[in-house]
Amino acid sequence: MPQPQPQPEPAACPDLRIGISGSPESTPRSGSHHGVARCRALGIDALEMAWVQRVAMTAKGASKVREAAAEHDVRLSVHAPYFINLNSPDPDVVEASVGRIAAAGRAAGWTGARNVVLHLAFRHGDPPETVFDRVRDGLSEARSRLGADGSKVVLRPETMGRSSQFGDLEEVLALCREVPGTAPCIDIAHLHAREGRWNTRREFHALWDRVAAVLGAEALVDVHVHISGIAYGDRGERKHLPFAEADLDYVGFLSVARERGLRGTVIVESPAREDDVLVLRDAWGGLELGSGGAP
Repeated sequence: MPQPQPQPEPAACPDLRIGISGSPESTPRSGSHHGVARCRALGIDALEMAWVQRVAMTAKGASKVREAAAEHDVRLSVHAPYFINLNSPDPDVVEASVGRIAAAGRAAGWTGARNVVLHLAFRHGDPPETVFDRVRDGLSEARSRLGADGSKVVLRPETMGRSSQFGDLEEVLALCREVPGTAPCIDIAHLHAREGRWNTRREFHALWDRVAAVLGAEALVDVHVHISGIAYGDRGERKHLPFAEADLDYVGFLSVARERGLRGTVIVESPAREDDVLVLRDAWGGLELGSGGAP
């Protein structure tokens, strides 16, 4: 069996790339390496491999993905399986969750992907401080296992869209401050759905101010963002929507991102798939510094 290649030391990203969650629907053949090639044909600069059911990547398959990403200059990331709950009352579930995080991180490194996005826990009515401690301990254990394997991937706890889930903005930032080898995945749609705000230029500036206040200004040149339209109610997220059917001000978000000099990756999770990725890419390319209007 081919051996995984050594991983380079992670570095902050030199630009802001717009990408897609999962291979484009128009990819002619299965396999992430074909998805990478299709991204380049469409002019999409990043691909988040959606390993949301299980981690099935082999070292041989990862080598093909790594080579394709290098050939086509497509930035890779990974979304780990949904079946993770570090706050489960069942210790076997917690152990399996830690194992899934480590497995996703290990395989992501084989492909050359740097960032691994995580849904970490449900609250189950437990006190917030208790949930935080359990999540921190489980994430720290997963990061420790990856370190023992020599993995240098960055684990990215995601801001979540429902109040029943661990992962409001302050929790995610505090977690990343405490656990080495982690950084936030800021899901703009989830934040908007969960709190009913984060949808104006002023609020987007405040968002990045808060990230920098907790994690340092360097966090703004190494962002990982999810974005889409979203339907929501009193309890938060209901479902993702195409930009055209939602109230999210994605142009305002992009204009603030340009003004603030954000660097990293923005992954579009719209059900409109590559159509909305290209909408966002074209909007990003068409912006000029300071063109977004009043804050």
